[in-house]
Amino acid sequence: MLDLKLATFLTLCETRNYTQTASQLNITQPAVSQHIKYLEKYYDAKLFYYDEKRRLHLTEKGKLLRSFAQTIRSDSALILEKMMAPPKKDNELKLGTVTTAGESLVPHMIAQYLKKYPDMKVSLYLGEADTLLTWLQEGRIQCCLTDAYCPSSTYESEELFEVETICVCSPQHPLAGQTVDFQDLNAYRLIFRENDTNSHRNLMHILQAHNQELGNFQSYIEIGTINAVKKLVMENMGISFIYRFVVQENLDNGTLKQIYIRNFSSRNTFSFAWMKNSFFTAGSLKFLEICKTVV
Repeated sequence: MLDLKLATFLTLCETRNYTQTASQLNITQPAVSQHIKYLEKYYDAKLFYYDEKRRLHLTEKGKLLRSFAQTIRSDSALILEKMMAPPKKDNELKLGTVTTAGESLVPHMIAQYLKKYPDMKVSLYLGEADTLLTWLQEGRIQCCLTDAYCPSSTYESEELFEVETICVCSPQHPLAGQTVDFQDLNAYRLIFRENDTNSHRNLMHILQAHNQELGNFQSYIEIGTINAVKKLVMENMGISFIYRFVVQENLDNGTLKQIYIRNFSSRNTFSFAWMKNSFFTAGSLKFLEICKTVV
């Protein structure tokens, strides 16, 4: 259970506003001030300061305490669940992953993990990169596989592999296996995942790097999951930019073909992350060992 004063501190870190913090926690604003003053006295450190525009900021000591409190909050939620679990039924790994990896690569990792630790249970949660880090802080998951930046002040992380984004199409598409200029893609329909996903943001970065926008293409389809994107591409409904590891099996069996683009390169790094100084670090490291053997 997270101490009320630390809970107040974390909420103030998020809102940067004493009034909003009081409202969210259903306490008075003077109570918020008292909690912060108590922590500053206890730790003998200033935790917040105002800039010249009266905006609230964390001090360096405040950032350190935030990292500590976030780990406590995360571990508290996970420990509570384990304490309430029936005897001999608390050996569960709660793992999060970005959807693109969760629908392709991560199931292989879980299979290898369970071969080595057959008595373990695994709960896999799929979400976007930013959501995964929130779930870590809330204690919904113990560790995650993500392509997002994980600040070292809050998370422990290790880079696992670098992934390439490629352009793919149906074997029946006119550009299948061809080498073209980026502008040659404009004559075709572009298929991609919905907005507010990391996959969509990756696509926007690619287009901006080549002075392109969605309106330049003949048309487009925006859809929810990466598997739906793949199926539409296989049906020759258009082209798509996808991480290579997501479509490697399709490339190998010929159900998808790559379109080679001159002077094009797009790479991202996938990392394995967990809360810094977490009680569950040992369990996370066991799964990390398996990840390294798969990739």
